[in-house]
Amino acid sequence: MSDAETVLVGEAELRAQLERLLGALGAPPERAAIVADNLVEADLRGVDSHGANLMALYHQRVTGGHLHPDAPVTTIEDRGSTVRLDGGLGFGQVVGVEAVDLVTARAAEHGVAAVTVRELTHLGALAYYTIRAARAGFVAMVFQNGPPVVPPFGGTTGIFSTNPFSYAVPTGTHPPIVFDIATTAAAGNKILLARKRGDATIPAGWANDEQGRPTTDPNEASVFQLQWAGGHKGFGLAMLVEIVAGVLADSCYGTVENTASELAGRDRIAKGAGFVALDVTRFLPRDEFERRVDALIDDVHRSALAPGTERIYVPGELEAERREQRRRDGIPLSRGLVDELDRVAAELGCPPLAART
Repeated sequence: MSDAETVLVGEAELRAQLERLLGALGAPPERAAIVADNLVEADLRGVDSHGANLMALYHQRVTGGHLHPDAPVTTIEDRGSTVRLDGGLGFGQVVGVEAVDLVTARAAEHGVAAVTVRELTHLGALAYYTIRAARAGFVAMVFQNGPPVVPPFGGTTGIFSTNPFSYAVPTGTHPPIVFDIATTAAAGNKILLARKRGDATIPAGWANDEQGRPTTDPNEASVFQLQWAGGHKGFGLAMLVEIVAGVLADSCYGTVENTASELAGRDRIAKGAGFVALDVTRFLPRDEFERRVDALIDDVHRSALAPGTERIYVPGELEAERREQRRRDGIPLSRGLVDELDRVAAELGCPPLAART
């Protein structure tokens, strides 16, 4: 994406516009703030596929009746160290924050805890939740499944979603270790964003076309024919995500609908999720654990560099540096995305995105 195709937007301006649009869609102010923060943090960290890029999708789902901006989060069952929630098809970010705060509170009480959620919509970038837990002193993992659009390894029938997974680990002087991936080679939103930006190609190994043939053309690539990261290895991880976030969460899984869903038999957007947290102080004092993780990171950084490598990063380090740079210099959005946001704003009776530089 060239500079001519990019608009730099300040963090505060983007946040205010997203909150304005979400409010116009019916989200109460406190919920609009949570969703907007999730999207802005993704853009700051350079995870552009899960930032403001998602606003048009959320607009479509709310106006189509698939996402309820003010839906309550309800508790299905509470057994102390394990809790089952129902997101009511509200904004995933709202129930996601509630779930991660609950799982860390219960892990502090029991040492380890798990929270599952059914009737969930898109959580956004999962790192948002694992970072929140790591900063509170917990090792955390989050799993999420979704609609059956990705074939199993060697197949052509959609059974899985991109089935993302994230973990984060507390540190001392270094940024938290954060790993957040789709178990496919790339998230489907990355292909959609490439189209919005007008990219000529996408990396080889991301996706196939509708006939299952590998392609690097973003306009030929199908979000229903994504390739697995590492082939059978990514598929194996996706199976774990499907079991934790789907089967265990009493949510949709594979091509099986959750019969409790009000959307059963309709276009499925309902997802499931699992949140797991471990209190490190049950094993080591927190400062000692963090000192040791810092030492491990330093050990990684001291590794001899392979030819052509300028620096070694641990998971999440590059995103943390990008976040500081973008907070200072502005968030780059493609002109196609800005135009899309402005079209959504016009439909909702809101002013266009302001303070462009």
